[in-house]
Amino acid sequence: MWRLIYNLLAYSALPFFTVFGLARKKIRRNFLERLAPEPPGKNLTEPIWIHAASVGEAFIAENFVNYVRPKVKNDFIVTTNTYYTRDLLRKRFQGSIAVFSLPFDLPYSIRRSIGTSAFAALLLVETEIWPNLIWGAKRSRIPVLIINGRISDATLVRYRRLSFFLKSVLSSVDLVLAQSEEQAQRFISLGMAPSKVVNTGNLKYYREIKKLPPTGPKEHMVTFGSIREKELPQLIPVIIALKEEFPHMGVFLAPRELTLISAIERELPDAFRVTRYSAIKEDGAGGPSGLVLVDTVGDLVEIYARSLVAFVGGSLAAYGGQNLLEPLFVGTPVIFGTHVENFRTVAEDIIALRAGFMVKDGAELLSTLRLVLGDEGLRNSLVASGRAVLEMQNGVMEKAARLVLEAIWKNSRDSSN
Repeated sequence: MWRLIYNLLAYSALPFFTVFGLARKKIRRNFLERLAPEPPGKNLTEPIWIHAASVGEAFIAENFVNYVRPKVKNDFIVTTNTYYTRDLLRKRFQGSIAVFSLPFDLPYSIRRSIGTSAFAALLLVETEIWPNLIWGAKRSRIPVLIINGRISDATLVRYRRLSFFLKSVLSSVDLVLAQSEEQAQRFISLGMAPSKVVNTGNLKYYREIKKLPPTGPKEHMVTFGSIREKELPQLIPVIIALKEEFPHMGVFLAPRELTLISAIERELPDAFRVTRYSAIKEDGAGGPSGLVLVDTVGDLVEIYARSLVAFVGGSLAAYGGQNLLEPLFVGTPVIFGTHVENFRTVAEDIIALRAGFMVKDGAELLSTLRLVLGDEGLRNSLVASGRAVLEMQNGVMEKAARLVLEAIWKNSRDSSN
């Protein structure tokens, strides 16, 4: 019954969503690909399908593929929600892995996408619960696993209101690999059987060392990464004050959404020399002493690697935070705000081991930046503590990969009997 109700609502909303989506570039760019997809798994050998919604999840998917691929004969495909994440992964995989947009969660689109492909498994990164996708995979006897599973505070409230419906969806999920014990209990509270939920730790702690940018001498620069719109009223005064106090300091500002670039340019004083990072990459315009707006995708970790200190946004306003670990991976001290609900465990580890600072507002951010910039010994101590945070989660990828491959093997054995 719930499937019928869900699909009636989905098809009823489709005409309105079509009008809405075609009016917006972010949706329009891959609209037809998602509505009427070609079967991505055709001509592949028992492909493992991994779905990663956006950039953060895409890096987890990339690391998982790179870790598992040498150990199996399966091919892989990765799907994403956004066209720019799709294009980023295509560039990073350089054609070695098929990357597509996720079909819309309509029975017609899902059936076209699954087709007759013999998928070995469907892996959903973090909180991508799409009912028809999960039901369709289960109907085709494809094991469904959620890896690095998490449910944010806000999402948990919504999901609990729909728990009567979600139980029918989650019953088709074979295994949840949760990123913490707290997250494991959240899935159980929504109806997952405790025997199907395992706390494997946070895959965001994992990075292939050979894939990381070099962590050589730092440049005289500060980076504000993953900035969100409601943070600008607090961050713009910080940047102005920082440039006045450190006129030769390079300041890199990377918004979470590229559509925010124009709004940031309007907010900055006319006297500021502003360069877009795409221009620097193209012809070396500008320099480290100016203010650089990062208008490219996939370059933030490399920019963190060059910085003396980094502020991770989405945390000074109620957005839930962004990946606090990225600066630590490249030996850069991290500062973040109090709104880190989506990364609570990570934030607690960073504070407990004194690997970074949590600030309550723009004024405290400015004073903390002054402290860190003015004390090389403190920066070195923060970097060493950051390594300790990462070492706490050694073995997380190995455990997750082992459980995924065991589930695939079990399904293959059961299917052959």
